[in-house]
Amino acid sequence: MKSSEPTLESMEDYSGKESKEKKLTIWVVILAGLLIGAIYGMIQSNSSVSDALSVDSGIIKY
Repeated sequence: MKSSEPTLESMEDYSGKESKEKKLTIWVVILAGLLIGAIYGMIQSNSSVSDALSVDSGIIKY
């Protein structure tokens, strides 16, 4: 029975033989992820959350 799975040598990405378009696409995806992560991090670090809860218990403090 003959195997129809590709070998590593037959793939275009093996041993640095990938196309320039594929390399550019990979870099664009990586840089877009880093940019989105940086924007999300800046928004999270600059936003404040109020942890104070306003509770009206009816207890009078002197």
